[in-house]
Amino acid sequence: MPLPATLDVANTLSPITDARLTAAFEYWVLQSIGGRLPRRRDIDPVDIPKLLPILMLVEVLPAGRYRYRLVGTENADAFGMNATGRYLDEVLPGPEYKTHVLALYDECVRVYRALYSECLFISPQHRGPERHIKVLFMPLSDDGEQVNQILVAQVFLHIDHDMRQRHFLEPRPFKEIVHVLF
Repeated sequence: MPLPATLDVANTLSPITDARLTAAFEYWVLQSIGGRLPRRRDIDPVDIPKLLPILMLVEVLPAGRYRYRLVGTENADAFGMNATGRYLDEVLPGPEYKTHVLALYDECVRVYRALYSECLFISPQHRGPERHIKVLFMPLSDDGEQVNQILVAQVFLHIDHDMRQRHFLEPRPFKEIVHVLF
């Protein structure tokens, strides 16, 4: 299945403001030779050493399950564990957030396109970490027909007081503030 004909990185107005995520997206597009999704073997860690700490490689399994094949060090640190080899539905906190994240993976697989999302997380009474998470899901297909892995680039930022006040008028644990397909 080919990539959407409209994918033109140089002329695409992108909501991605993080330089590492932009570099990951540009690399993924460059590996999309002939308009097809990149294969796993097209992604060479030697080409992108500065991106490795923010990357995850996620295997798409039958029945809508996903397994972390590789988790970069920045993500492992942010999660408080290295989830390599674990299933997402067993690791993600939930239930609301888990459902949201799994739906993002499902959408990436279903539409055969890269997906960018940003979420804010607040902690009731400021007891836990408050984060602004920016994540880019980039599908991979070894057979050109089905997405069998997803290359994920994810960064964690601190939520400042102004952002907290602007986005959290109701006490929800997280809120998606950007959702874009490429």
